[in-house]
Amino acid sequence: MLAAERRLYERELVSQRDSAEEGFRQEQADGVLREQFVAILSHDLRNPVASITAATRMLAKEALSDRGKQVLGLMQGSALRMSSLIENILDFARARLGTGIGLSLQTEQSLQLLIDQVVQELRAVHPDHEILASYEPLQPLTCDPLKIGQLVSNLLGNALTHGDKTQPIRLDCKTRHGQLRLSVANGGKPIPDAVIPTLFDPFVRGQSEGYKDGLGLGLFIAKQIATVHGGTLDVSSGEDETMFTFTMPLNGPGGSVEYR
Repeated sequence: MLAAERRLYERELVSQRDSAEEGFRQEQADGVLREQFVAILSHDLRNPVASITAATRMLAKEALSDRGKQVLGLMQGSALRMSSLIENILDFARARLGTGIGLSLQTEQSLQLLIDQVVQELRAVHPDHEILASYEPLQPLTCDPLKIGQLVSNLLGNALTHGDKTQPIRLDCKTRHGQLRLSVANGGKPIPDAVIPTLFDPFVRGQSEGYKDGLGLGLFIAKQIATVHGGTLDVSSGEDETMFTFTMPLNGPGGSVEYR
């Protein structure tokens, strides 16, 4: 009897193990399917959002009442926010599905014009929050301009969301010693030391007041963009200000990078 019971017990253990492994495989498959769905949905949302953005630009050229201008400003802000969210979700899905954030590298001669465009868009959406941008003469840079613009937008968006509204946001950009250095600083409460190690993780929004809003993807994607460009994204936070600093080599990323 003891031998028979032992064999039965062992068969039950094997059956439970097989069932657990099958459940784990199914969960993995479901996870990939969900991420593929999110990626496809985000991609398909690009066109209608682009149409809305184009329509608001056309309306901005028309004679509008003060009320109409106010409503148009809200529409432009919402379209910009949707576009930013879609790009972040797409890049997150690419990272999770293993394809990685693709780069379309080129030599950018006028990086200041690219960054200024992002700054002007955000100034229009947040007219009550001052954004100060300063540049030293910038050398040509090998990069993906759209991704650099996305990184800058994410950093400025983070500062606009979490910074003290009464203090200006400062963006400084320079090229020195073969590197680009771009920093975004804002006033307000410092980020707690306990939060900083996970600040660039996806869906982590912090544990303190002022760092609980949003999906928590903006800083994660900014970090990924910095990394695939062969650069770094660091943060320092104290009583006076919080600063995010992006650096990368002027000659572009080295090593193995996916090009698109």
